[in-house]
Amino acid sequence: MGLFEELDAPDRAGQEICRAELRALHATIDLEVARLAARHRARMRCTIGCNACCADDLTVTSIEADRIRSAHPDLLARGRPHAPGACAFLDEKGACRIYADRPSVCRSQGLPLRALVENELDEIEERRDICPVNLAGGPPVDVLREDDCWLVGPAELKLRSLDDRFVAAAGGGRGSRDDADERVPLRSLFARD
Repeated sequence: MGLFEELDAPDRAGQEICRAELRALHATIDLEVARLAARHRARMRCTIGCNACCADDLTVTSIEADRIRSAHPDLLARGRPHAPGACAFLDEKGACRIYADRPSVCRSQGLPLRALVENELDEIEERRDICPVNLAGGPPVDVLREDDCWLVGPAELKLRSLDDRFVAAAGGGRGSRDDADERVPLRSLFARD
């Protein structure tokens, strides 16, 4: 085995560690989301069949695509994606067919969101949003306390770092970030479209 073949060889133990860390990250996100959902119980209208946040053309990291492939091989081999216009993983009633293994982006949907972004003056400003379905039943998002909103960013940074390590452990690109930057369209996970 040559040097480059050794560098590109999968590190199975490293991949398994990353998979376990992804499950732990998802569990941590779920705990925080449950806390926030309980605080906003009066305004939350999210139920099975409500798919206002379940956009089509979503993409996921390599490690999240791996989790879905590993947990749902039969669905991906024999199932059909939902019709274009909504997430490929919705069933005919609008329920998520991979709910336990859904990507990070899907775990905080519906909640009041806050993001810290750099504006055109190179200043950091806060932006807030909430699913229009959940607007009523609570105070406007701009008056909520910071800890009453899901802060977009920290979980995504952890996910990106984890994805970098997973891609490297899979033998992808000798540590090149380019491979990890390639996000995977959810629709592409199905064997047939």
